[in-house]
Amino acid sequence: MVKTIISVDPKKAPWEQETPLHNRWHPDIPPVATVEQGQVFRVECVDWTGGQIHNNDSAEDIKNVDLSQVHYLSGPIQIPDAAPGDLLKVEFLNLGTLDGDEWGFTGTFAQENGGGFLTDHYPAASKAIWDIEGIYCSSRHIPGVRFAGLIHPGLIGTAPSKELLEMWNTREATLVNEEGTDAEKTLCGCLSTRPLACLPQAKGAMLGKLGHFTTKEGKDETWDAIAGEAARTVPGRENGGNCDIKNLSRGCTVYFPVFVPGANLSMGDMHFSQGDGEVSFCGAIEMSGFLELKCSVIKDGMKILPAVGPSPLSVNPIFEIGPLEPRYSEWLVFEGVSVDEKGVQHYLDATIAYKRAVLNCIKYLAKFGYTEQQVYLMLSCIPCEGRISGIVDVPNAVATLAIPLAIFDRDVRPPSDMSKLEQLASGIRILEKDVCMTEVGGAVPYDPRLG
Repeated sequence: MVKTIISVDPKKAPWEQETPLHNRWHPDIPPVATVEQGQVFRVECVDWTGGQIHNNDSAEDIKNVDLSQVHYLSGPIQIPDAAPGDLLKVEFLNLGTLDGDEWGFTGTFAQENGGGFLTDHYPAASKAIWDIEGIYCSSRHIPGVRFAGLIHPGLIGTAPSKELLEMWNTREATLVNEEGTDAEKTLCGCLSTRPLACLPQAKGAMLGKLGHFTTKEGKDETWDAIAGEAARTVPGRENGGNCDIKNLSRGCTVYFPVFVPGANLSMGDMHFSQGDGEVSFCGAIEMSGFLELKCSVIKDGMKILPAVGPSPLSVNPIFEIGPLEPRYSEWLVFEGVSVDEKGVQHYLDATIAYKRAVLNCIKYLAKFGYTEQQVYLMLSCIPCEGRISGIVDVPNAVATLAIPLAIFDRDVRPPSDMSKLEQLASGIRILEKDVCMTEVGGAVPYDPRLG
């Protein structure tokens, strides 16, 4: 039997778990478990919000979610043989749901509390609940769709060193300070997700064995110092982190750079399924879950990773894709180019091109009876494939979004007789319900468990 080194109870709050969790990156967050090279071990994880979202028919919990708390991670896990400059080889042996907690959620944040890729088009918070049955899932909020999942951690990575942490905080603070100035990046005017980066914040911080902000903030100088510089877990970075790569599933192997003694591996943000880009931001089919892993150390292996940047720490993990993935043979593919919705030409901007491809898909599938919000959530979690198809033919980058046809209970290809389109659409509009929606505006981040 595989040894469980970190267990969780999804019915308990993160700060009530037997093994302390954490939601920040910092080299001084101590490990909560130790494994040896070659040892197979099991880690359990709460969902990324720490149980703030509920299996019901209201999106108020998404609207008012407290994002200062996320992401809740299991770890750090120490591998004693690992040292700075090594590579940590992590093999994914098995992943799954926790017994009795076989459900997940997909949502969009309110514009004023998190936002998302298409917030300028869909500013209200929304939510869909998914029931998980073995390898398949379906939703009472998005009818006519059923598909196999590819369970993976949206977030897994090693702890940063002091030097790497300072790099992160410096460059991200620079970006935030550019907003509204002449130095602001062009893309900031085309996407509405704010803030531009999530800087260190003591409120909401949970630092593992060092404690929770409700009992430590302003009362413990050491805790305050670490929380004041600990990096938020929102983006992917050199250590891996929140990369939301759906292929990190059974049979895959990831090679992480090691920046601190023991590597201090952490993980969480479990997904049952995710579409490329996780476009709704709240975003895949979010769930609690477990991973069974095996680690080994490649001494001095970090030398193999290209350092593309101003520092030898400017590296990124590499990984091998596992052999087990849902198989689909028929796809409908949507194109997008780097011309925004206002008709403004952008120069080889793959983000704008992908936004256009996603919007094209949403508007198209809405003709088959789905609401645009249903399709938006769907594209964030179904096994759709995003690609950069062209990046050299000035001025347009070309991106594509491919959706598998087999997940639908009807044919969503262009019909030979357009008069039948309304008949297809009516089956969903009349007989079934929509995703959970809230009114636009008025979000107040609040976790009632904190009092």
